[in-house]
Amino acid sequence: MIKILADECIHADLVSALKKAGLDVITASKAGLSAKNDEDIFAKANSLKRILLTFDRGFGDIFRFDISGSQGVVILLISQMDKTEIINIPLAFFTTLGKRRLTSQLVIIGKHRIRISRR
Repeated sequence: MIKILADECIHADLVSALKKAGLDVITASKAGLSAKNDEDIFAKANSLKRILLTFDRGFGDIFRFDISGSQGVVILLISQMDKTEIINIPLAFFTTLGKRRLTSQLVIIGKHRIRISRR
């Protein structure tokens, strides 16, 4: 089962859609991470062995965040998406993953393409 830690910026509608699709999602606030810095959120996702889902492009800084030991980081580029796309695009991505793992990978999901980098 795919396990996700949703950063504080992830809207409740997306969290709800992911849960309805059968994904194991906890929010940063439920994990006790309200108002915590990015390093704390990243560390918690790693300790819980969860993929970090965020809108925050800062998590793509490979010099600041060593994703090599993580379950993966997924960044949604929402600036060109409408509300429906913000839910449907990542939902389609996660539900088509199947048993594939994102360990040590940085995934950037845009409106028209998905980039996956391995560390």
